[in-house]
Amino acid sequence: MPLDVLVNLVASLLAFLLGWLIRTLVAYFRNTRPVTRLWRVNRRSPVTAVVGSAHDREALWESDALAAMSIRQGLARDLRIHSVTTMRSSAFDMRGHAEENIVLIGGPAMNEVWNVYADRVNAPYEFRRDDNGYWIEAREGGASFGISGSGGHVRDHALIVLARNPFATQNRLLMMAGCGFLATLAAPVIFEPAYARDLTRRFDTSRSLALVLAVEDIDGYMPRPVVVAHAHFTQSPGH
Repeated sequence: MPLDVLVNLVASLLAFLLGWLIRTLVAYFRNTRPVTRLWRVNRRSPVTAVVGSAHDREALWESDALAAMSIRQGLARDLRIHSVTTMRSSAFDMRGHAEENIVLIGGPAMNEVWNVYADRVNAPYEFRRDDNGYWIEAREGGASFGISGSGGHVRDHALIVLARNPFATQNRLLMMAGCGFLATLAAPVIFEPAYARDLTRRFDTSRSLALVLAVEDIDGYMPRPVVVAHAHFTQSPGH
């Protein structure tokens, strides 16, 4: 093979490899890295997603099921985590799963496991209830967020907590639930790469963080959910 042909082949190969490396690095820093920083999942431990039990219904609540599916797809796509166990809260075994990476989907109305972790995390926002339903309330200051509107324009809110698992602090705890089904369904949007980039630029995700997300449905159109309240918080040692 003539030397100039060999040089051209080597140059073409190096150009291809350089282009591939640049594209890979750009994709990593734009997509994978922000999602990784938001999740902070311990890859050496299993991931278990716990959805509401739906009481006497045979099927899961649609919003919980779709949110769990979105979480599974995101973990597989962005973090290459393909093994995620999903179970109803009524079947959750503390002895077998409490210390894993835990994802709780659905609040205390349907998910019995929610309060087990919420009581130990002591996040700055919590769900409250009266005869009209659930709302999210700040533990300090009294700010509250619920469901408003009717007909073609509904505004809902979700509480999202990113923290350490209080039973195994090397593992991750994610809690997400809406006051209604709309916000529960939309909550996993925070793990979309573009949304994760925005959050990791705005917040120190190495610290425990609570977010309140506003979600709207305007005649079937859903604008991008917006963070309307947030607070970092300190977990006690061992919590």
